Amino acid sequence: MTTTTTTAGQSTGGQAATALNNDIKGAKSAIERGDWLDAGLQITNVAMDVINIAGDPLGACASAGFGWIINHIKFLKEPFDKLLGDAGSIINSAQGWVKAGDQLISSAQKYREAVRTQTNNWHGSAGDAYRRAAATQAEGLDALAQVSKGVGQAIDGAGKLLAEVRKAVLDFINQCVQKVIQIIIEALAKAWLSFGASIAEGIARSVVQAVQTAQKILSKVQKFVSSLQKIMQTVQKIVALAKAVKQLLATIGGKANTSPSASTTQAPTVNTGTLDTASGAHYTNPNGSTNTANYGQNQIPGYGGYQPLPGSTTNAANYGQGQVPGYGGYQQPAGRPTGQPTYGQSTNVPGYGGYQQLPGGAQRPPGTYTPGALPGQTTEVKPPNGWGPSGPPPTTGAPAPLVDRARWIGAAVEVLINHGVDPAKINPEQIAQIVDRTSGGNPHAVNLQDPNAANGFPPKGICQLPDPVFDQHKVPGYEDIWQPVDNMLAGIKYFLAEWGSLLNALQGALGQPSAPVITPQ
Repeated sequence: MTTTTTTAGQSTGGQAATALNNDIKGAKSAIERGDWLDAGLQITNVAMDVINIAGDPLGACASAGFGWIINHIKFLKEPFDKLLGDAGSIINSAQGWVKAGDQLISSAQKYREAVRTQTNNWHGSAGDAYRRAAATQAEGLDALAQVSKGVGQAIDGAGKLLAEVRKAVLDFINQCVQKVIQIIIEALAKAWLSFGASIAEGIARSVVQAVQTAQKILSKVQKFVSSLQKIMQTVQKIVALAKAVKQLLATIGGKANTSPSASTTQAPTVNTGTLDTASGAHYTNPNGSTNTANYGQNQIPGYGGYQPLPGSTTNAANYGQGQVPGYGGYQQPAGRPTGQPTYGQSTNVPGYGGYQQLPGGAQRPPGTYTPGALPGQTTEVKPPNGWGPSGPPPTTGAPAPLVDRARWIGAAVEVLINHGVDPAKINPEQIAQIVDRTSGGNPHAVNLQDPNAANGFPPKGICQLPDPVFDQHKVPGYEDIWQPVDNMLAGIKYFLAEWGSLLNALQGALGQPSAPVITPQ
């Protein structure tokens, strides 16, 4: 009769394997339950193929004939594109981990069966100890199988969540586009009554709608990223447990391996220098010439236009042509060797709609404005103390068409919202009224009757801002006081900072917004 003894180390090893396996199963179950998902997110049966869709969610605007509005709402497409992925890669990766887990489970079962059948006739403490060690090994294989399956399920869950979020983002964009199309249709229907001002309102409303949609998308994406971080933490925990299992199995295997290490004979050292010489022989020049780059040819390869011209001429860059290539509008027109590039036009200054010359083709110097009159009317008055840091206007300018004003207002609204200004404070109709009252819609207007003009800082541009006021409120990247959008951005920021709202600005200073008097330093 034999007695069975169990050492403390063997007992501890078996208990450790079981505890590790239980911990891994707990983490794997958390992945299966979706404990890592943020509130408001869930994994549904959305087809994984949606991850592969590289669509054009804003295409409906172009199809409806409103492609120009896309420039104002195109920021909606960026998060949709960021979520683009490869569904097949995700699925295959997840299936690979799960398959590896199944193989480990099968290996553990075969190992248990082999131990049972092959040690059936073993008696004594040594046999019992071996069976206990074998059971621990099988338990460790089970634990690693759960690790593999857990990682596979984590990848599968993350992929399905990605599909769900991308589908939700696409739905958000499609709903927004439909609303934008309706807004633009209504704006165009009113355009003949408002002389185009309704278009500006429509653009602004569309941008506000797009920003609200972007906020929904951002919230969804943030929850998605947060959920991925949580599932990564769970996977990292499982991987750490797997390392512990591996260490435990290696320890048990090391105790069982008491045989001396086998002696081996090292292979002779290979002289890599001879290999280099032998391989280099293929690249040597058989002709013995000093041209190291001819690769067996008799002359330097010809590269078409890069070869020297016949007769050894010195024009090295004509590329086989008889003269320097002509670039259309960039060449000087005949008879004007000293003039500026005309770009194919008949005058030196390109026309830009509201910036065109006054009726009658008058050629007046910049800054000839009548004090107190509607900007755009001219006289020969000049500022007594200079034009200020930004200098005189490029041209006398003229009141811009209402459609141009609407386009500028829409662009300004989009930029301001992107820079954190509350959309509720930006009323396009009120901006249009401010532009009309201050400059009459002339981006090159200057008010020489304003008190600041006497100090060398006349109000300028479409919102009539002195240089110091413009510099204080300008938006980075929009720093030209004579550009209507740049001036409008600084003007709106100034009016909001000074009066709190555009409506208060319209009602302030006897209904005429004005800038504070600037005193020269």
